[in-house]
Amino acid sequence: MTAFMRLSRFDRLVVDGISYQFKAQSDVEVVFERTDSAFRTWIFTNSELRDTLKLPTTVFERDYFRPEAVKQRRNANVDAIGDLPEKMRGQVLWKLAYCQAFRSLETEGRVNRTDASIEAALPLMMAIVDRQDVVNQYQWKRPRAGREITRRKPPCATSLRKWLKKYEEGGQSPLNLIPRYHRCGNRSDRFCGAGRRIIAEALNEFLTQQQVSAKIVYDECKRRFKEENQRRQNAGQAELRLPSKRKIERAVKALDPYFTRVHRRGAAETNRDLVIWENGLDATYPLERVEIDEWNVDLIGILADRGALDSLSPEELAQIERGRRWLYVAIDCATRCIVGMRLAVQPNTADAIATLADITRDKSQLAIAAGCSGSWDQSGGLVSVVTDQGAAFANDVFHTAVHDAGGHVETPTAGVPKLRGKVERVFGTFGTALMPRLIGRTFGNPKSRGDYPSEDVASISDDALMQMLVLYVVDVYHNQPHKGLKGETPRNCWQRLSAEKGVAPDICDRTRKRAFGLKLTRTVTGKGVSAFGIDYTCAALRHFFLHDHDTEVDIRVDPTDLGWIMVRIGKEWFAAIALQRCFEGVSLEDWRAAALELRLKHRSEAALYEDVVVGALKRIAQINAQEQDRFGNHLRRITPQGLQHAHDDLFLGLSIEAEHPGGFDLPPEKDLFGRLIPLSEEGEENSEELTTDDRSNESQARDQQDWSWEDD
Repeated sequence: MTAFMRLSRFDRLVVDGISYQFKAQSDVEVVFERTDSAFRTWIFTNSELRDTLKLPTTVFERDYFRPEAVKQRRNANVDAIGDLPEKMRGQVLWKLAYCQAFRSLETEGRVNRTDASIEAALPLMMAIVDRQDVVNQYQWKRPRAGREITRRKPPCATSLRKWLKKYEEGGQSPLNLIPRYHRCGNRSDRFCGAGRRIIAEALNEFLTQQQVSAKIVYDECKRRFKEENQRRQNAGQAELRLPSKRKIERAVKALDPYFTRVHRRGAAETNRDLVIWENGLDATYPLERVEIDEWNVDLIGILADRGALDSLSPEELAQIERGRRWLYVAIDCATRCIVGMRLAVQPNTADAIATLADITRDKSQLAIAAGCSGSWDQSGGLVSVVTDQGAAFANDVFHTAVHDAGGHVETPTAGVPKLRGKVERVFGTFGTALMPRLIGRTFGNPKSRGDYPSEDVASISDDALMQMLVLYVVDVYHNQPHKGLKGETPRNCWQRLSAEKGVAPDICDRTRKRAFGLKLTRTVTGKGVSAFGIDYTCAALRHFFLHDHDTEVDIRVDPTDLGWIMVRIGKEWFAAIALQRCFEGVSLEDWRAAALELRLKHRSEAALYEDVVVGALKRIAQINAQEQDRFGNHLRRITPQGLQHAHDDLFLGLSIEAEHPGGFDLPPEKDLFGRLIPLSEEGEENSEELTTDDRSNESQARDQQDWSWEDD
């Protein structure tokens, strides 16, 4: 039975641009009502709703209609703090840290809201906030003496109370702490209607094939203003204010780039240059509170993937580096289920965020790859995420990901493990119940280890370690009676509570990509944007390419699905679909393997055909299915260094010709493109061999092909 999600009457669902508000729900169905004049209802089953949230055209926003949230959006002018500039985002999270530090001390009875009490407790709050701020500034650097550290001036009691009031009135949302500087200043036009008309007439001179400069436009504008003022002076009327040269330059720069180019250079030439391609604490219900932490695994293993060791001799294996890995674990406090787990080389924010993403998705495929008998379907949305003050968590990037996914971060007092007791206890369970069964364990400390030769006997690779961890979590830990649950197993507790009280609502895939996706910046071309050798496009990107002065956009890529990405244009996010449709549901890891194979096979060709790529991806999928019993691609980690390698090396210059490229409304000339030589389908044989003349013609056609290397 699919667990139902905990929804409220303030939740909003947007499907294909149509807005719905939550109305009611039962054990099996959810009812939404349109918010426009139609007032029609839409009834989902729980499984249908979860499938709808995975569509690129779906947006789900918790508490969207709550009065506090409506006020926040009106005042903040953004939907998520991740959309703020980096400097302002840091300021908002700094204010948030002070608010949370005060509320934590207030709960402990160590401060109240009077001036005297706040001033007395300010040094303690400063210590808490500055410690997080310092970690954020130098999270991966060695703490050397004399290193310069930037600290913000603390707020006074009055300012802190104002922040607290905004924070609490906004439902403890950081959006209410955004400064409202964007409302400052006089935004009204300095020119009357007559002045604006003269400026518009002068600008028409710029939109001609004479291609006059902005200086000539300014001179013409100044001449027209002087003639009008002379006429007004003779008629006894007030004179018009003359525009500055900078005003005219800004007006020229604000003209639509595409239409300006068409007027100055002609439609045919413009369309040839701008060709566009299309296609393309305790918790009462599951996931109310999740604790996440990192652990230096009590095991010395072989620091390599299993596949890299298959062809090595015993002597070569002895030379492989050995050491310890770090494990990220997220545990649901209500049911004690492990809802996320990642193996990392070193503590880092990227793997911490990847663990957050694992919380929100079904991990049953991972359990199947590990050979588990049970499923790992415990997943849902984020509400409260509890962390320590480690470098991977106490930084703006991690906090932004949590807040953009609809959750909030709690950071209990440092040095008190019992405040995060559930995740700390899980690490103890791993150390006492699983590690003694593995060779190469470290026993936690040298005294306990004695003369045990951990490094000499180490023989467990990264893949094997992760496989055993998943097997233990899914088939052992989740099915054993838990003392903290009064003898109930974590799996049974999840099933009971999810049926009785529901699970924190899933986040839609659009929100998931924005919050947890790889953050990249790309230049917009006629094909849209390119990432990892794949072209993505949408109507908004095509409009941006033609009509915007900027050339770069921010994108978010989900490594588990390269079929579509999120693109930020202005303050809005849009879904861009892969121009090559074969990437739907394909992971970055599978695409890297296929791209490497294609590179080796087609070294001399600058571009590949989509059917070639489809064939390679099919072969990768077949190999992956055969290797599941050996725990293959499903658990391989994509580290930040690996992503940089993929960008700088493997996908550099990779271009894929789509099967059905399209143009925009004004067609290019016939000689703009070369002709593509179609490849025969896999397994198809030519009816007759090519003659010498045929080969010559084919070679000529290839020479005329407009090959190009594109920098991703």
